[in-house]
Amino acid sequence: MPLYEFRCPRCGPFDLRRDMQDAAQAAPCPSCAQPARRVYTVSGGRPATGSLRGADKLDRARVDRALSGEPVITGPPSGRRLPRRGGHHH
Repeated sequence: MPLYEFRCPRCGPFDLRRDMQDAAQAAPCPSCAQPARRVYTVSGGRPATGSLRGADKLDRARVDRALSGEPVITGPPSGRRLPRRGGHHH
């Protein structure tokens, strides 16, 4: 059976094995039983939950935001231009 990722609005992400025909349906969170929606990710794009145990909440929030597909913008561009190499211009 395939492994799918779900996200509980209260408890966060969890993985669940289920039939392909049931993959898109909401799943009850194993911690609070609240309905959780399936999260679509790139295969292998999320580190195992256990690897984040030592991370503080801010680090976890950054990882969750980066893996959610939301654009992560920390500030305006530096304005520094990359040097041109050779005489090849478009």
